Amino acid sequence: MAADITVIIPARNAAATIGAALASLVPDRSLIREILVIDDGSSDRTVAVAVECAQRHGLPMEAVSVRLDSAGAARNVGIERASGASIFFLDADDQVMPGSLSLLRAALERQSGAGLAIGASIRRTKDRPDKLKTPDGYSPDKRQNTRRYLRNELWPIAMGSALVAKWAAAHIRFPEAIHLDEDTCYWTALLARADAVTIEAPVLVYHHDEERMARRFITAPRGTFLAIARELDRLATAGVERDALQWRKAWIAQRIARQLIKHRMFADAAGMMRAVRAHKELGGSPKALQYRARIHIGRLTGIGAGASPTTHPAMPQRTLIICHDPPFPPTSGADLRNFGNAVAAAAFGPVCLASVAPWNGDAQPVDHDIHVTALTTDSQRQAASLGWRRIKGEARIPRPALTRLKTLVRDFRPDTIVVEGVALFKLLGPSRPLVRQLILDMHNVESDLADQLPRKSIWRPRFSGVRDLERRAAAICDRIWVCSTSDRERLRTLLSKPVPIDVVPNGIPRAEGIPTVLPQPAVSDGFPVILLVGHLGYEPNIDAAERLARTILPRIRARLPAAKLVLAGRSPKPPVRALAGLDGVGLVDSPDDVRPLLASAHLCVIPLAMGGGTRIKILEAMAWGIPVIASPLAVEGLDLTADEEVLLADSDEGLADMAVGLCSDRARMMRLRARAHDVVWGRFGPRAIRDAVRRGLGRNDAGS
Repeated sequence: MAADITVIIPARNAAATIGAALASLVPDRSLIREILVIDDGSSDRTVAVAVECAQRHGLPMEAVSVRLDSAGAARNVGIERASGASIFFLDADDQVMPGSLSLLRAALERQSGAGLAIGASIRRTKDRPDKLKTPDGYSPDKRQNTRRYLRNELWPIAMGSALVAKWAAAHIRFPEAIHLDEDTCYWTALLARADAVTIEAPVLVYHHDEERMARRFITAPRGTFLAIARELDRLATAGVERDALQWRKAWIAQRIARQLIKHRMFADAAGMMRAVRAHKELGGSPKALQYRARIHIGRLTGIGAGASPTTHPAMPQRTLIICHDPPFPPTSGADLRNFGNAVAAAAFGPVCLASVAPWNGDAQPVDHDIHVTALTTDSQRQAASLGWRRIKGEARIPRPALTRLKTLVRDFRPDTIVVEGVALFKLLGPSRPLVRQLILDMHNVESDLADQLPRKSIWRPRFSGVRDLERRAAAICDRIWVCSTSDRERLRTLLSKPVPIDVVPNGIPRAEGIPTVLPQPAVSDGFPVILLVGHLGYEPNIDAAERLARTILPRIRARLPAAKLVLAGRSPKPPVRALAGLDGVGLVDSPDDVRPLLASAHLCVIPLAMGGGTRIKILEAMAWGIPVIASPLAVEGLDLTADEEVLLADSDEGLADMAVGLCSDRARMMRLRARAHDVVWGRFGPRAIRDAVRRGLGRNDAGS
């Protein structure tokens, strides 16, 4: 038999199991054309162990490194690279039975027109006996197969128990936005297109982790359900019956509700059961009636109130984040950080984002279990403020905001409240008795920032004298978050009492809309196109824009006449608007979407001399593969390596000369692009921020 099977193994921190998975393929080595291990950002020795095992057994393995945080997305990378006539998916913690690929391929070849061969599998759990799952009940009727599969009338197809003909899988991909039921969506799409042939012999032993599955269900339940429901709806275009899809959605909601009830999250469970009741068949079933009764009794008796968020790794943690300005949709530095932290915290439980300033938006985030609201309305802006006086550095907080906050805490029942910065100091004291854990998120060490601003600046009086405010705030809180290790060291020297200080860095903004694979270099009629993105009403960014347009760009254009500068951001002040009249300078006022600007840029030059407003934009540029040339202050706290990941110069002339030199050396530019892209996704990507927020919330469930 020809070696024409591509084996695809998504792996993440699988050093302990990947060797056994690969070794189980050795008896069928003669049939395997290639083994693609898609390493999804592992921090252990997964790749090294896989390479050693493949070399020892003579397996044709290739490791592909990605950062996708999704098993479905990793499998899709393997599908795109597969060169075999058939594809076999295997999880990194499972093992195939000897001769399994031979049995599956023989079955596939015996039945003309079959696109999928399915074998029996053995489910192994920690505390239960092994269970044999036989693929009985498939018929030549594709519509019947999809309907019965979605309704659980056929055993689910386990990864590693099926061989797929490549022609049958053409253009079918795994959903990438969900971590549950993505395999159901994929197999359903295949069953709608191709005939299935089955064999009774077991071909796989797979390991089922009940605890991990439960944790996935109770973490962000609403967002999880909505994401799965959207993916199921897409199957209608493949001809799958809508009634079967509706049944599946109701069943998923009921399955999530079961875990929520088990963990005494009765309010969330009630929300899931509303989706179950919408389906006539499941909504009236004895099980649904039982679940609703348990929810009602639990809510009446108050069982579950006050449970510790960290008593068990699977327990969700409800987080309330209070910020000054509306955080959604996020556009500039503060709201990008607030919303990014909310997305990370939503991995551990429901999140509420509440702004002191009125929020006039309607749309809520749909991909995460996050609710956005405001503590005041437009009519309450001028209401009496909290406190009889304000210390310099404090924001004005209308009294109705505190009333609304208390109501919100009573209804949302947060385990943790995160308050944005010392400007909201007046809310720290009242929040202290409302919650078990109070965290101050310091986007900047404001007293340090004040020392950087010129004394003539109108901003300086607002922040001067804020050091005492920082000390008083720290005395109230349980923990403090800062953006960098340098900020942590500065803050430690200021505080009079020891407080846990966690580094929660700014993450890549809008990471979900950025290609995780290094984009191709921009193509445009000008070279280089230099981009500066930031809040153009913020004084440090205004100063950077003026120096870039009036000093740095002319020096670059003297050597590279086609060079262009694009300034983009919200609320540009008159000095920035005046720059648009200079040769080669363009201004994009409050862009709705910065992705086209990033996709067409060749360089980001950041001549920051004070403050820190553009640092989050540096991460965004690097995530797009745009080389960054900056002043040392601009990248302070990011721990980037000069000359390898970023180019640094102290003077405007030095920045201009570096830009010219880099543009004249395309090979070096490509190396810098690749290195910067790799580093930023590893240190500041969604997974890194989620881990930082997990630590910052005080959770001890490492790796959750």
